Amino acid sequence: MMTKIFPVAATAIIGSAGAFQFPTGDVVLQSRSAATYFRGTRSKTGLRIASVAPPTDEPATIIVDDLLPELRSSDSFDWFKAWHPVVPVEYLDVEKPHAFKLLGIDVVIWNDGPIDKNPAFQPRKDRVNDAKKSVGQWRAFVDECPHRKVPLSEGRIEDDGSLFCSYHGWRFNGQGETIDVPQISHGELMRIKANPKSNCNSFPVQVVDGVLWVWPDASDDARIESALTSVPSNDYEGEDIDKDRLWLGPWNFRELPYGHDYFIENVVDPAHVPVSHHNVVGSRYSDQSLHIETLRPLSKSGFSIGVKNAHTASDMSSTTFNAPSQVLIKQPFGRDGARQYLELYSSPSRPGFSNHVGRIVIVKDSSKTTPKLLGVFTLPMPIWVNHVLASLFLNQDALFLHGQERAFTHTGKYRTAVPANDSYSKNVLPTSADKGVMLFRGWMSKFAAGYIPFRGDTTMSASNKEVVFDVWNAHTKNCKYCLTALKRIKTARKMTFFASALVATIRPKVLGVVGSTLTALGLSGLGLLFSKLIGMFYRFEFSHADNH
Repeated sequence: MMTKIFPVAATAIIGSAGAFQFPTGDVVLQSRSAATYFRGTRSKTGLRIASVAPPTDEPATIIVDDLLPELRSSDSFDWFKAWHPVVPVEYLDVEKPHAFKLLGIDVVIWNDGPIDKNPAFQPRKDRVNDAKKSVGQWRAFVDECPHRKVPLSEGRIEDDGSLFCSYHGWRFNGQGETIDVPQISHGELMRIKANPKSNCNSFPVQVVDGVLWVWPDASDDARIESALTSVPSNDYEGEDIDKDRLWLGPWNFRELPYGHDYFIENVVDPAHVPVSHHNVVGSRYSDQSLHIETLRPLSKSGFSIGVKNAHTASDMSSTTFNAPSQVLIKQPFGRDGARQYLELYSSPSRPGFSNHVGRIVIVKDSSKTTPKLLGVFTLPMPIWVNHVLASLFLNQDALFLHGQERAFTHTGKYRTAVPANDSYSKNVLPTSADKGVMLFRGWMSKFAAGYIPFRGDTTMSASNKEVVFDVWNAHTKNCKYCLTALKRIKTARKMTFFASALVATIRPKVLGVVGSTLTALGLSGLGLLFSKLIGMFYRFEFSHADNH
């Protein structure tokens, strides 16, 4: 039913009908000794994936260690010395601070730009009438005031570009330095400012292709280390592409109700797509046999696989994981250079949740023509509509992943927040179609110690259907486009219901009883549709019973 109501939903979000290919063969999981490292302590674990052949044949085996010789390395990955995507800055209100989570850390994201006329610490009512907030530098601090540790995200951004704590009025500049404490003398203020404890924990940030990336380390070396580390981005395979050939879809962002590792595992798994996303991307009744091969062997930087539906003539797509945050899915269209990219990013927000950012990128062919199959994705659509409909796609498998992660955690079989080594792999039954999944779990085990080292509370929340479908907290409250649209739709609903009552009570003499009744009912129906749309900014439930 949902796919009939919103036939453009796939175009609004991830539109990857060709980017995902579809599974063949069974696989059994066995163990074999292989060298792996966890926090400098050597342990013996390993995997063997064997394709199940007819009983009379010797099974063909795929040994992870043989396929991935680069795994034997003690060069471990440090989650706190890496760039992590948080949110596209275009959607943030520059007038207020925003609260996010990253690796279990409460983070406040804000912009230090002053107003463009008479920037001063003053009440908003005293602004020059036509003054506007300028866009300065985006900042990321630990979300606590150094004074009494209350959240700075509950504060304000003042007209002079300072961050104001709403508890006692301490103010901070973009570098995190205390610039004012209103209750104390100038001499005491100087002593407070000289104390390093008065500085906010400020993280390095970069804005790349409109997305804010945060380096979650506030140490003295963080600025240098972050400057020497590049942010993953779509380089279109190193090709210098004419801008006229590029169509960049709008970014979508949301805190998903399952962990970063489950998100990455899901998007490097082409086999689930026609099943979980039936009638949006592919069909569960189509031929789903797959040929998957390794294009780039696993290393600390990630891996790449090639995916082809064995029974179609389409070109092979590729799925590339660039550690720790990017998955790039490429699908060629024709022989003239046209292709589609599904550009996906994720970062661990807190146990059982992840920050997701994603978009579609289309490269037109050499004549700058968009292939017909991709043209529907480029149809003009308001950003807020794109964001609302994104839930249709994202919620199709959200319940699966939300429940799966919590089942593993609460039964003690695997916990993302504690060292796991191969415990996840030992509790599943992979097939040959799960090559991408097993490569990613290999990366987690070999290079990331098998877990994500969250700060603070590492408790996994219980399964909760309401959390899965909660769009308000996951997206809307931080998106200025959706908040503006929500306000306007609420106003339109009030006007519609008012007009309905007016027609029903005042206009019968002009329209007649029948005419006024029908008009009033029509306006009421329109108001109810507005109510339905308003609800989608707060909650979007997807039922697989409707996925016909």
